[in-house]
Amino acid sequence: MDNELITCNVCGSDVSKILLTKNGHDVYQCGKCGLAFTWPQPQAIADQYDASYFDLYRRRRGFRLKRGDTRLKQIELMKQPGKLLDIGCSLGYFIEAANARGWDASGIEISPHASEEARQMGLDARTGVLEDARYDDGSFDCVTMWDVLEHVPDPTKHMLEVNRILSDGGLVVIGTPNLGHSRFKAQRENWRHLKPAEHIFYFMESSISPLLGKTGFDVVYLPLFGGRSFQGSVGAAIRSGISRLVQLNDVMTIYGVKR
Repeated sequence: MDNELITCNVCGSDVSKILLTKNGHDVYQCGKCGLAFTWPQPQAIADQYDASYFDLYRRRRGFRLKRGDTRLKQIELMKQPGKLLDIGCSLGYFIEAANARGWDASGIEISPHASEEARQMGLDARTGVLEDARYDDGSFDCVTMWDVLEHVPDPTKHMLEVNRILSDGGLVVIGTPNLGHSRFKAQRENWRHLKPAEHIFYFMESSISPLLGKTGFDVVYLPLFGGRSFQGSVGAAIRSGISRLVQLNDVMTIYGVKR
């Protein structure tokens, strides 16, 4: 155990317990809320996202468009199409899927290679990070973050900015690896999402819920019955119900509504 004390980004507790070490990086864990994080934080993370980083994304474009459509159907159980921002939009496939369903979608991406490729497809994609984008207050009805929150250096600051750019009652949707899942418990250092040189933070329900709470969101759940009605809504509701009962995926999806 290291004697250095670091403050937990979510609950503010002092943290000195090392959960594990991988590839020379220490991952600490807060004893109060369960948040885990790489410390010291890796530097120049953006440099890792060169053009070759997105090769697999390109090869799986069809799969990602289909998965995006499925995710949007679940979002639409609670929110009708409006203005959407996809943070960490990569090559823009989720923007493309959202536009196809009637959303007015745009994105922001830290990699200049990926964002330029998205723009070449005619998509609205900015280069940079959210905190520097200076979107107007209440600009969006929905903000999505797929495999993003684990990368940001300050989740609290980031989520406060998400809250600011959302309209009243706006929806944020976060997909991030679930440290509380049985796969991590079984695999530990071999867990597929344990990438301490790239993933700074590791969440579980006990840490992400208070993060949303302190940054002005109420955690909500997709309806098991009812919700908005549209073509495919019944299937979306069934899938959401099953996912709440059986958590096969070690990536969790969290929904928050701006207070």
